[in-house]
Amino acid sequence: MSARDLESVLGPGLDFLRELWALDHALQKLSKRMERTIGVSGPQRLALRLVGRFPGVPAGRLARLLHLHPSTVSGLVKRLADRGLITRASDGPDRRRAQLRITPAGIELLSRPDATIESAVLKAVSGLPPRQIEGALKVLASVSMSLASAQGEHPESQ
Repeated sequence: MSARDLESVLGPGLDFLRELWALDHALQKLSKRMERTIGVSGPQRLALRLVGRFPGVPAGRLARLLHLHPSTVSGLVKRLADRGLITRASDGPDRRRAQLRITPAGIELLSRPDATIESAVLKAVSGLPPRQIEGALKVLASVSMSLASAQGEHPESQ
């Protein structure tokens, strides 16, 4: 049996899982390359993009937007702040809660036309009809919820 024949007998569940693993591998590989070439990883650049889009966003809200644990986002925010790409300012009376803002250096980094995960994804979806993208988003959300449920988690707490 050829590799193509083997793929056709796996069924939709395993075929989908294979593509998810391929996607994860590609994301990790390009993220590492981005870190080497432009100084930020894929998740860091996405966080930077979100902070730029939502000035003053608290770190907890950023964690929910990124679907990451708050402690993971704390480290990510620290690295971006240490590089001068974002600032943290305390949010009034609650000194534990910080508002995040993008700096001019962060804006400049986002404007660079480097090969990024973001540019690759935008290129991939640019020619697709909106209904197809919406369908793909629903499937991905469903898979995320199923994986979180299998771990006994609520998807929002990831």
